Amino acid sequence: MRTRFLLLCGIVLAFCVWLLLYQTGKQQKVLVNENNQAASNQPNQLQQPQQSNVTTEYFPNSNSNGISAVSQAVPNTNHTATEEQRRQFIANWQAPIDFYGQVVDENTNPVEGASVQFEWDESPTVDVPKTASRKSDVTGLFSLEGERGRVLNVLISKEGYYSSRKDKTSYMYALTDNKFSPSALNPVIFHLLKKGTGENLIAVKQNYRVPRDGTPLGIDLTTGKAITGGTGNLVVQCWTNDQGKRSGQKYDWHCLITIPGGGLVLSDEEFPFSAPENGYISTNEIVMPADFPHWKNDVDLKFYYQLPNGNYGRMTFSMIAGGQHFCMIDSVLNPTDSRNLEPVQ
Repeated sequence: MRTRFLLLCGIVLAFCVWLLLYQTGKQQKVLVNENNQAASNQPNQLQQPQQSNVTTEYFPNSNSNGISAVSQAVPNTNHTATEEQRRQFIANWQAPIDFYGQVVDENTNPVEGASVQFEWDESPTVDVPKTASRKSDVTGLFSLEGERGRVLNVLISKEGYYSSRKDKTSYMYALTDNKFSPSALNPVIFHLLKKGTGENLIAVKQNYRVPRDGTPLGIDLTTGKAITGGTGNLVVQCWTNDQGKRSGQKYDWHCLITIPGGGLVLSDEEFPFSAPENGYISTNEIVMPADFPHWKNDVDLKFYYQLPNGNYGRMTFSMIAGGQHFCMIDSVLNPTDSRNLEPVQ
C-alpha cells in the first residue's frame, strides 16, 4: 500500500515538473519571436538597399545624323513616368511648321516657277522624312503650312540658274534656344543667278612644293608646269622660320604672290564670272608673325588676275607653311581677251 502511494506521488511530481518546463519554454519562444519582429522593424545598417533598374528610351533624329537618348531612372515595376516622358518629348518635337519664302535673281527681281523641295521629320520615331514640293509664283513667293516637326530643310533650284550656297537651308522649330519664327509679311529670301554664255576656259588644279627660304617658284598658268628660275606668269615665294620648333609651336612666316607684268584683285564673290576692268596690283603679301592673335599655318585667297597679254582669269590660292610646305592653285583662264570667266555648262 505504501509502495503504491509513493509511486503515485512520483508520477504527480513528474507531471508538475514537465508542465512547469513547458510553460517556461513557451514564454521564451514568444519573447524571442516578439524580439525578432521588433528587430525587423528597425533599420539594418548592414543591409544593402535594393537597386532599382534603369530604363533608357532612344529617339532617332535623322536631321542630326545620329541618335539622341533620354534616360529615366525608374523602377521596372512602374512604367507610367517613362511613358509620360516619352509622350512629352514627342509633343515637344512636333512643333507647328509654317514657312514663307521668296525667290529672287541677281538683280533682286522675283523668279517665277522655281522648284522648292521641303523635307522634315514629323516624329523622332520615324526614319523616313516627310517631303513636299512647291513652285514659286509670279511674285517669287511660296509657302508651307500646317505641318509638324522639329527641323525643316528647304532647297531651291531652277533650270538655267545657279543656286546660291550662301542661303540658309535648315530651320529649327523645336528643342532649341534659337527657334525660327515664320512670317508671311517677311518671307525668307533665296537667291538664284541666271546662267550666261559660258567660255572654254583653261583649268589648272595642282599642288606645288614651295621652298621655305624665299627661292621663287614659277608656275605657267596655261599648262600648270612649275618653272625653275622663278619665271612664269605666277611666282610664289615663301619665308618660314619653323626650324627647331616643336609640333604645335607658332613661328614667323610670310609669302609673296606675284603676277609679273600683270596683277590680281582679291574677291570673295560666290559666282566670280566677270573679271573687273581695273584695280589690279602686281603682288599680294601674306604676313603671319608668331605673335599674331589669329595666327595659323594655312591661308586661302580668292582673286581675279590679269596676265601681261591681257588675258583674264580667276584663282583660289591655298598656302600651307611648315611641314611639307606647299601651295595649291585652282585656276581658270580665258585665253581670249574676254573678261567672261563663266564655264561652259
